[in-house]
Amino acid sequence: MPRMIARAALALAAACFALAAAPAMAQSGKIAGTVTDETGMPLPGVNIIIEGTGTGAATDIEGEYVIIGVRPDAYTLVFSYIGYQGQRVEDVRVRIDLTTTVDAVLREEALEVGGEVVVQATRPLVERDVTATTAYVSGDEIRAIPVENFNDVVELQAGVVDGHFRGGRTGEVGYWIDGVPVTDVYDGGLAIEIENASVQELQVVTGAFNAEYGQALSGIVNVVTRDGSNDFEASANLFAGDYATSEPGADGPEGNRSIFPGTGLSEFSPSDVLNAEGSVAGPILRDRLYFFTSGRFFRNDGHVLGRRVFTLDDVGVEEGGRLALLDPGGSGDSSLVALNPYEKYSGQAKLTLQLAGGMRIAGNILASREEFRDTNYDLFFLPDAQRTRSRTARTAFLKWTHLLSNRTFYEVALNNNTSHYQDALFDDPLDPRYLDPRFFGFRANNQASNFAVGGTDNGRFERTTTTWLGKVDVQSQVTNTHLVKFGVEGRRHTLDFLDQFTFVDADGNVPTQLITNGSYTYHPAEFAAYLQDKIELGGLVVNVGLRLDYFNANGVVFRDPSDPNALFLERRLQGQQGPEFDFTPDEHFEASSASWQVSPRLGVAFPISAGGVVHFSYGQFFQTPNFELLYMNPYFVLGTAGSGLVGLIGNANLRPEQTINGEIGLKQQLTSSSAIELTAYYRDIRNLAGTATEPTIIRGTSARYGRLVNSDFGMVRGFIIRFDQRLGNDFFAGVDYTFQVARANASDPAQVYNAAAARQQLEQQIVPTSWDQRHTANASLTYTNRRINGGFGVVASYGSGQPYTPATTTRVTGGTIPPTVIPLNSETRPSEFTLNLSAYKNFEIAGSELQVFTKVDNLFDTRNEVDVFGDTGRATYSLEQGIEASSFIGNPLLLERRYVRPDFFNEPRRVVVGLRFTL
Repeated sequence: MPRMIARAALALAAACFALAAAPAMAQSGKIAGTVTDETGMPLPGVNIIIEGTGTGAATDIEGEYVIIGVRPDAYTLVFSYIGYQGQRVEDVRVRIDLTTTVDAVLREEALEVGGEVVVQATRPLVERDVTATTAYVSGDEIRAIPVENFNDVVELQAGVVDGHFRGGRTGEVGYWIDGVPVTDVYDGGLAIEIENASVQELQVVTGAFNAEYGQALSGIVNVVTRDGSNDFEASANLFAGDYATSEPGADGPEGNRSIFPGTGLSEFSPSDVLNAEGSVAGPILRDRLYFFTSGRFFRNDGHVLGRRVFTLDDVGVEEGGRLALLDPGGSGDSSLVALNPYEKYSGQAKLTLQLAGGMRIAGNILASREEFRDTNYDLFFLPDAQRTRSRTARTAFLKWTHLLSNRTFYEVALNNNTSHYQDALFDDPLDPRYLDPRFFGFRANNQASNFAVGGTDNGRFERTTTTWLGKVDVQSQVTNTHLVKFGVEGRRHTLDFLDQFTFVDADGNVPTQLITNGSYTYHPAEFAAYLQDKIELGGLVVNVGLRLDYFNANGVVFRDPSDPNALFLERRLQGQQGPEFDFTPDEHFEASSASWQVSPRLGVAFPISAGGVVHFSYGQFFQTPNFELLYMNPYFVLGTAGSGLVGLIGNANLRPEQTINGEIGLKQQLTSSSAIELTAYYRDIRNLAGTATEPTIIRGTSARYGRLVNSDFGMVRGFIIRFDQRLGNDFFAGVDYTFQVARANASDPAQVYNAAAARQQLEQQIVPTSWDQRHTANASLTYTNRRINGGFGVVASYGSGQPYTPATTTRVTGGTIPPTVIPLNSETRPSEFTLNLSAYKNFEIAGSELQVFTKVDNLFDTRNEVDVFGDTGRATYSLEQGIEASSFIGNPLLLERRYVRPDFFNEPRRVVVGLRFTL
């Protein structure tokens, strides 16, 4: 009897202790298992503690236990029971949304025997409860392979091609940080920069994801950031390097057809690529308040270098009032100037406060600023005319977690996210250096081969997206079989948009006027609710869920689409456009309508052998079109031409885009150190934003205009083969191959309209998308030698050629061949291959670790052709060059450079060397 009372008291104490500390969160996993004695009898009241966290549970009458809300990481589990020998299970790996099963067998403790039994957990090669294709990469793994950003890891996942998940368009991926969506709703990109040092775990879902994730069609990228703990940690990472192409003549004069001038081995400059980053974490109040901070500076001077042959003032008005190139030889100094420089600052600060009663508060701020230029090849000889672009972002989280028991917790999150983008040539829109806009558009074709030779780009663009989000999630292990999640969220966005133009008159007077081409402030709103049940019955796992999404653009649309100019042409001609130009419902407009949809999700996994699992998933997914499409051309400005196409406008009444995703797969462990995975999938894509409808005719005229509607559609089919192999304790190798067919009526929402506006005849049929890469393969190999305390990593990628559209006409001496119907995306460019290498050596110094490393991107300096000339299908030559040479009278170096395109190739070899210090 005393022993029974002691056991009951221990069980009660374990339950209370589990309630007292709560590192629980929605982006978490679960530990569960059964504890028995040596005869197989269940042991009730066994105390299980996750060492170092204070979180734990006690077994029930059946000897079963469950611990939910466990952050992804590697842990040690401690089992203790009066009268039995204790047991420690080390290296228990917890993953987001997965159940880690840890069973224990306890032996009765003899009086002369003491201590604990230590067991090393083994990470399973086959995760038995994954119901959709999902990749998990820990922060340590990310920092061990040759990648510069976590996005590089995303690109290495099977089914991902240049940011396109399983054949979908860009902007169809949902990005989440610490359980909160952080997608930039304007263009569908990641709203904030996240650095490798901040990542605790990365989850990439390319299959049918659960109902808790919404506003995405193609996949989910989910990041859990690091927390502080009772252990003080600090690290610093410094590296420097440059491009080191082995291309002949890369260091020589311009006329040698060097693709990347200025990047040769003899011009290697370690200051061209610089990185400095560090992180510090630890306790402020032990067991109560922790912090984590990180920061990074990164600069890359770029690999596409233009030559300053011309300056902004080289175009002007000659006698007779005609525009002309004033100095045919150019007045520049011919120095090399980077066309694609990039610089970034980023940082994170996170505080975590543990409170009594199972409560926890976490505050997290991430911020970044990027400044860069995108290569505009027309400005190769006029590099000073490139716009400078900047992106500043900040996201702040405040999360309250309350553990009601070791089986139930809820979480309340508040998030504010701001993303600001702008581009302009000069900071001041009235800068006196701005010139007559006609100068920038002038092309002395027979002297400069269509390169810009002077003038200023007078356009400027600015937009800000601000999102406030409130979110409540509840998670409960209702029974040992059912883990139920449900939640609601609301989002309110503010979009500020400004598109301006600096006007300078023909006399060259200092600019005094700004013309506003478009300006708006809109406040779209969203609401969502979901219910998700994870059923674990023996080896069978079922994820079933339902999601409701509501959206209101809070915009305006035409009451009569056939008469759009009735109001706006008159006001535009009167010069009344500007930031104050407001659109409200009246006799010409009506408010946009709201939309809502319900999407079911289902995923099933069940064992077919001791090491084999079959999984199946199906779901309907909806996503509001990117907001840049809803409010495109905000002044509804159309041309004044009497006939033909006169413009394209957005549509605040665009319906949600839809995709039906399904897959079936097999994961089979072949040996204790190898496994294979086979997955087949399909995607039925509908209601995408597009222009594949007849243009709207303006009543009383022969003019027409385009309007974005839900007209585009597509179909994707594919299968994936993946093989993983462990070789002892030192080597790990992984290989995956994807075969995919992605076809659609259009790759871009405006593709059909743009072709019609250019008077190109497109075949109206289902064709390969521009990113339809039929064969994709990735391979990785990591080696860690604990004897020499060093190792290396290799990542190789192969992709078959992606489609391109052949040239519409071929020029011949004295004329052209008449245009024909374009076979859209009917040819493919050459295949691509890249191999990256990293190597490192660690040194122990006074209890700290110093790592010396090197990283080589594109080790073999491969020239992958990422774009091609339409008449040859190659980036290396065009038939047009010889034809143009017959009438060209300018500097032959300019003509030659027109057909030597560095922007048609990927980056050349880049080498960096660095130091990483860990305390």
